Amino acid sequence: MYPTHPLIISYHATRMTSDSSPSPAVIEAAPIHSPEASIIDTVQSLIIAFVLAMTFRGFVTEGFVIPTGSMAPTLLGAHLLIHSDQTGSTGAVGLDQTGKAKPQLDRLIDPALGHKYQGSGPNAADFRATPRMGDRILVLKCLYPFFEPKRFDVVVFKNPTDPVGEAANYIKRLIGLPNEHIWLADGDVFTRPADGSGEFRVQRKPEHIQRAVWQNVFDSDLIPLDPERLNERMRNRYKGPPWSPRDGDWHIVGQREWQCDHARPTSITWDEGVRAIDDWTPYNMLGYSPVPLPVSDVRVSGAITASQQGLISTFELETRGHIFQWIVGDGKAIVRMRLADREGDWTQREAAISLPGPGRPMEVEFWHCDQALRLFINGREVLEPLPYDWTPTRRLQLATGDSESDDIDDLIDSSPLAPRMRWTFEGSPLSLQRVRVDRDLHYRHDMLDPWRQQKNQPHVSGRAFGTHPEENPAVL
Repeated sequence: MYPTHPLIISYHATRMTSDSSPSPAVIEAAPIHSPEASIIDTVQSLIIAFVLAMTFRGFVTEGFVIPTGSMAPTLLGAHLLIHSDQTGSTGAVGLDQTGKAKPQLDRLIDPALGHKYQGSGPNAADFRATPRMGDRILVLKCLYPFFEPKRFDVVVFKNPTDPVGEAANYIKRLIGLPNEHIWLADGDVFTRPADGSGEFRVQRKPEHIQRAVWQNVFDSDLIPLDPERLNERMRNRYKGPPWSPRDGDWHIVGQREWQCDHARPTSITWDEGVRAIDDWTPYNMLGYSPVPLPVSDVRVSGAITASQQGLISTFELETRGHIFQWIVGDGKAIVRMRLADREGDWTQREAAISLPGPGRPMEVEFWHCDQALRLFINGREVLEPLPYDWTPTRRLQLATGDSESDDIDDLIDSSPLAPRMRWTFEGSPLSLQRVRVDRDLHYRHDMLDPWRQQKNQPHVSGRAFGTHPEENPAVL
């Protein structure tokens, strides 16, 4: 029989003496540990490992699986990962909001086409859906004892209405800080001191946060390769990309590149009838989705390649009763704004810049978000942002087109007007690639519906928290 712990033998090589007679080998026997000692060692190691793991979990970091899609599309709950070979788009669709064991897959929508094309999912050619679990995250617990939480951080906290139940841990984006009064107006966050002193002021996201929360509306790399392969209902409704080029000026090369072969002024215009810029998100397409609201906080980007010197590019956004412009060319960059019904009187920022030469692409990004205009070229901001600090009341007046109304209830209940966009070029033939339109986070002002609230929450109705400065104020 072999012992439970085999004898460990160490054999040292023979050393030759001067008379060639070998010296004796040395054999050492390792001590034999008893089974009882080994069991004690194992138990001690397990206890130490358990204590270290619990200490680490309790004070340093802890892992979670996201159960719901309340933070989508930043963090996803249980979802379907859908992919369309027709457009090349991939997106997540929440399963936690359906309320059914088998979701209605015939309601799936190709994420690249938008909510006007309901049913463009599994009935379309080359469409796949794969179920996935919620995202896994690690939460750093040792941060806030040393640093104060910052606005727009993603934080995990105990649900005050159910601190030990199944929904004990909540994960949300932080928008309010202590001693603040919050008003969510036209999708943005406005705050003032909780004592009511001073005016509400818009809160702007840092650049790294803003880049993380843009949500795609259109991408020129995600258009149907072969619209004839769409099902008949979708094929009859599909009108092409929402950017409408001026007739005769543009042609498409390889489905992805738009070219203009002359230097005369020309433009592409956004067609709201083809694709609306609103707060609809593909993640909620199988669950409850309220009527989408127009969103004017947008980023428009693209790669411009000029054939010769002298190209001037002007992007124009008309919304909130104003015209906003971003101008790049002639060795300078300009962002400016004015009232739509008044010529001249521009408020602007300008800076000298160095632009790539002919034949070299230039990636431009035009940002309009959190009441500020920003301009990026090749990923770098080339001039100071141009802010405008309207109060929420003024913002609602201009966003709804009712600039004379002082009735807060009417302004809040009115839907904002859809933005209009146009991108013009002159001075050189050019090609345009990777054209995208993204929209910002949009905090809605809906009325609460007690029948749609979760069982661990109080059943209340009326205006959502923080969406009215008097009826349901958010005072922290």
